[in-house]
Amino acid sequence: MRIPFTGGSYQLKAKSFAVQRSINLMPILPEVPNTKSMQSLQGTAGLELYTTVGNGAVRGDLSSTSGRMFFVSGSKFSEIIAGVETVHGTINTSTGRVSIAENKTQIMIVDGVDGWIFTKATDGFVQITDGDFPVCSVVSYQDGYFQVFEDGTQKFYISALNDGTNWDALDFTSVEASPDDLTSIISYNGNTALLGNRSIEIYQNTGNADFPFERIAGAIIPTGCVGGFAVARFDNSIAWLGKDEDGDGVIWILEGYQAKRISTHAIEERISQATNLANSYMWVYHEDGHIFLGLQIDDLDTTIVYDGSTGLFHERSYHNPTLGVKEQQRASTVSFFDGDILVGDRENGNIYKMSTAYLDDAGDEILRERIAPHLQDEKRLVSYGSFELDMEVGVGLVTGQGSDPQIMMQYSDDGGFTWSDELWRTMGAIGKYNTRVIWRSLGQSRDRVFRVRISDPVEVQMNDAYLNSGA
Repeated sequence: MRIPFTGGSYQLKAKSFAVQRSINLMPILPEVPNTKSMQSLQGTAGLELYTTVGNGAVRGDLSSTSGRMFFVSGSKFSEIIAGVETVHGTINTSTGRVSIAENKTQIMIVDGVDGWIFTKATDGFVQITDGDFPVCSVVSYQDGYFQVFEDGTQKFYISALNDGTNWDALDFTSVEASPDDLTSIISYNGNTALLGNRSIEIYQNTGNADFPFERIAGAIIPTGCVGGFAVARFDNSIAWLGKDEDGDGVIWILEGYQAKRISTHAIEERISQATNLANSYMWVYHEDGHIFLGLQIDDLDTTIVYDGSTGLFHERSYHNPTLGVKEQQRASTVSFFDGDILVGDRENGNIYKMSTAYLDDAGDEILRERIAPHLQDEKRLVSYGSFELDMEVGVGLVTGQGSDPQIMMQYSDDGGFTWSDELWRTMGAIGKYNTRVIWRSLGQSRDRVFRVRISDPVEVQMNDAYLNSGA
């Protein structure tokens, strides 16, 4: 009989209730009837090294509307041209995230200390020296104006029209519907969201002579954002990691002028394991019709990923071959440029291409893991004559690791706290399309959880699982 196996990540502290995890495996839902199964699991994207920039971790990036690609890595502001780095300038800091925005002719960078302007036509790079320029960590752009807020205040500033080097101390408004200080700013769909640590207010350009941006009537959302980079444009709106007077650690998306919770209790429990949410950041990309929202949080060993096409969460991780431990995905930044998804490394200046076509992380193995739901029959003793996975087989590579790809299965009879010995089976050498991935004589249990892992660099697709209680 078919048994529950596929799905997203939904593991609670009470493992006796919910124990599921999908790490480097994403749930796929059919868009037409009569597919083999109603849900499957597919391997997530891998990485291929593209180039290297700067002199440290990638701190920010911009895929420009002018068809150019820029990064800040360490203290260097660089452009990639045909895969080769051109350094355009140096900023005064080398760590911490930076924020980058552009108007038609300029690119602006801020890092919470200073600001810089890059002129596209001349490649000139200068520090903003206007004494009226406020200290800010995040920059946005709307309708010809660079937009910032002064860190630690409610003051929302704009630059001169089409000129990020020119600022006026009087060109600001106070965002005061709630007494909280601002934490971030983001432009979307012709609006500007001003995010505080307790609330959000939505502004639009009304052309007001004193200050062109005014709050939209009624556009006050009573939940704020934990930090400057924990917000992203997502699916024609914005998503953010929330904080308000009642707590934090909930992922929201904006529907109209209302906050809609998209995180689950299990994901929120996962987020609550972190001790510092202020440094969290989000990234977004599209691939194969999916729109992914990634959330990276200090202290966690996986990246939380929401798939807007399915409404389900999975996790992604990087297997550190030196330390032999699981870490968050390598991504510090993710952007689409010249037909590729480019990823900046969170620890060095490596720039990768990311795609499901890549089957490892730039030469390091991807460890894919699925922990399935509990299996029980009203606490009756169930015999496990065989356990079989319906999955893509015959996917082996021509030579080397993966020429005879292996899958490992373990089972737990105590709710996922301890596991059996590792039991290995082949997924089929190349062309062996009739391979059966099956384990036999697995004993008895009143409550069983199955776990499978794959690390070979091959395509992974798991459709269903079947139990035969006989021989």
